[in-house]
Amino acid sequence: MKRTTSALAVLAAATLTLTACGGGGDDSTAAAGGEGLAPDQSERCTEDRAGGTITVGEFSMLPSFAPGQGQYGVRGGAQSAAVYDRLMVWNPEAEEFEPKLAESLESNDDNTVWTLTLRDGVTFSNGDPLTAEDVAFTVGLHKDPATRSVAMTEAMEITEARVVDPLTVEFTLADPWAGFPITLAGTVGEVIPRDAYEAADPQEWASNPIGAGAFTVADFTPDQETVLEPNPEYYGGPVCPTLRFIRIPGSQGTYDAFQTGEVQVGFLRGAKFVNMAQDDEVRGFEEIISSGSVINMNSGKAGYDGVLTDVRARQAVAAALDRDLWNQRLYNGEGQATSALVADSSRLYDGQEGPAYDVEAARALVEEVKADTPDWDGTLRMLIGDGPENIEAGVVAKALLDAAGFTVVIDNAPVSQVTARQFTGDYEIVIGGLATSDADPAAAFASGMLPTGATNITGIDDPELTAAINDLKAAADLDAQKEALTRLQEVFNEVQPFTVMANAEQYVTVSDTVGGLTPTLSSTVLYDGAFVTE
Repeated sequence: MKRTTSALAVLAAATLTLTACGGGGDDSTAAAGGEGLAPDQSERCTEDRAGGTITVGEFSMLPSFAPGQGQYGVRGGAQSAAVYDRLMVWNPEAEEFEPKLAESLESNDDNTVWTLTLRDGVTFSNGDPLTAEDVAFTVGLHKDPATRSVAMTEAMEITEARVVDPLTVEFTLADPWAGFPITLAGTVGEVIPRDAYEAADPQEWASNPIGAGAFTVADFTPDQETVLEPNPEYYGGPVCPTLRFIRIPGSQGTYDAFQTGEVQVGFLRGAKFVNMAQDDEVRGFEEIISSGSVINMNSGKAGYDGVLTDVRARQAVAAALDRDLWNQRLYNGEGQATSALVADSSRLYDGQEGPAYDVEAARALVEEVKADTPDWDGTLRMLIGDGPENIEAGVVAKALLDAAGFTVVIDNAPVSQVTARQFTGDYEIVIGGLATSDADPAAAFASGMLPTGATNITGIDDPELTAAINDLKAAADLDAQKEALTRLQEVFNEVQPFTVMANAEQYVTVSDTVGGLTPTLSSTVLYDGAFVTE
């Protein structure tokens, strides 16, 4: 049997050093923050530090405490993790996965069977013990399409979650997967108590859940505010502060609120704002994400049958976009403009290239499609979030696409509505991004591009693309993964379900008055050890 930490130390070494639609040139910055800006993680909450409130400015609020909604920090992952906790966590400093609600996680020799042992004595906030039955039940929830879990694709890789005894679960996978612990370090690892969940009204649960985490929900106002109070029965020891999460549209507004002290922790996205904070020597946790800034094109989601079902129209969009100009206009040239699936700082990068900017080729493709589709006049409807940087990005994209013969009509909506409409296919073209991890980039690509993928918001269903993704997932070592990624990039350039604009940079700013925060996957910060200082 292999310990998780040793099995994944090499595989997952760069998980939280991805790269940015934000900035930083070609240098990778660890999740610990910029040079010398890492918040101290050596101290935690103690009983004499109890009290105080930490107000957090979110990029996008957690839409609901229903299972499977809190995978990413950019979408309220910290709120979900604070209430539910997680079976495993990624430690960016040690560059390995570590048990949290779990006591251990071990694999067999070919990584097809994983055995999880739970901590003894952990209880949910209602006093019920956390058991292996609850873990198996939670996996089943994520596999159920009705749950609409953002981690359904990863959960579907588990063919069986067998309860061995009250504290042991054996996971059998459909295929070998050395990166499997990433599943339990995300929202699938947020264990749902079976008895309490089945007895609850789903709508009530979505706003007032029961978890094993350090906090309980005191107030939940969707898309506005979430207030969490310390859980006095938390297995991890004393919990100090009250947490207040608020939505502030746009990173500029969040950073302004951070500087004035309205918020003590702020989620920033984009090179301009990350560099601004780092230039001001603000402490924080940074993450760089391959394919973090993309333009999604609806190729059949929810029955869409418009022009983007024609691959030539999607190829025209990809060719029409000048990513260097995008970088200059949005990030003052400080971002990492690219059309490739992975950043050149990725451990899997091997010279892969995305589609080139070629406005003349784009115009020719648009004219071809117009000639073959007489009832299409070149119009594309672009859905844009209401944050200032989103609006600016939409204006730049419209200008570039219009120059190639498209006529783009912009539809502005609140970020929460944009997120919801993407998942229901109620859009034609929209700016978004992937949450790709170098620990296992195949997981994000599978979720975003396989026909059954939980985050496949474009509706793409292409056999060659599916085969290329499955080959990447099956690759056994780094050289094989690079080769498989090169093939995937080639197929992707032809199919173009979305087009990559840049890597994305995220930075969680932390006030000098706050201690005990811990970064983990996908810019999610854990608050179980948090405390407020004078």
